[in-house]
Amino acid sequence: MEPSSDLPALDVLVDAADAGLHPWVHEHVSTATRREALAEELGFFLDTAARDPEYAASFAELAPRSGEPPASYLDRWLPLDTQTHVLVGPRYLGRDPDLPFMGVSGSQRPLVASDAEPLKALARAEFAPFAPKFVLVHTADEIGAWPGTRAEHRQLVGRLGDLRARPTPAELTAAPRADTEIYDRYRGIFDLDVERDPVHARHTRAETREDLQELAEQGLLLDVEVGGEWAGIVAAEPDARRGVRGATVIELILDHPFRGRGYGRHLSTLLARGLPLPDDQCLIGTIHADNTTAYRSALAAGRVDVGGEIIVAL
Repeated sequence: MEPSSDLPALDVLVDAADAGLHPWVHEHVSTATRREALAEELGFFLDTAARDPEYAASFAELAPRSGEPPASYLDRWLPLDTQTHVLVGPRYLGRDPDLPFMGVSGSQRPLVASDAEPLKALARAEFAPFAPKFVLVHTADEIGAWPGTRAEHRQLVGRLGDLRARPTPAELTAAPRADTEIYDRYRGIFDLDVERDPVHARHTRAETREDLQELAEQGLLLDVEVGGEWAGIVAAEPDARRGVRGATVIELILDHPFRGRGYGRHLSTLLARGLPLPDDQCLIGTIHADNTTAYRSALAAGRVDVGGEIIVAL
């Protein structure tokens, strides 16, 4: 299959995505910022995932063999019904050959629960060689709004200025770190979490030393201390996601001796205070719906669930 020339204008995707954003985002993020952020995100799918043969070839090399030519991995603008098209493509969750699916990159209008069956039919008809097991859709709807589906990652956001204003325990502090000398201690916390609960590895991953060092050099890696004693780290990186601009959480982790004291819900505030970004930008966090501890801590920190991914099983 050759790259499709029948693709929508970027504004079509941005208009639909903006109309489908959570009310909180419309209330707290300006129209210009929302549309600029959406254009960056959707522009990748339109200009690269749907058009770039080199991208398709590189993806095909890493993806499990489907027997299809590399160009078949490009996103396609396909009719969902008589009045609606969607931008969709074949994917593998975590590049796992046992988890093929159809990903929805964009649409002509906001998608709703009644679109589940047409999406399933489209996946079966257009991506049969990839044997997709589900469709992955992003929606601002609350968990459970699409009957018969399962929530995956949720996006939880809060304005930096609002988070910074929240009180924190006097003994709990954070300060920028310029190096990664604590990396082995950090990695030990993560490994013990996985040892105690192997499911933890499905919800998150340990950052590499190199990635943390890069964040440290930008002032985006902070030590957390309790009463002057090292207790963990928090980190983020600049990002724009689903109409929100600011920084995405990379790590919020406490060492085990400091857990169970209610400190977890204050980590977002410590991170927000330490980021060199203006008050009107946001702290963005992507948390798996099954990671209830992290999810509840984010809500308790004052962040809002503005939507996320759902799995529509085939």
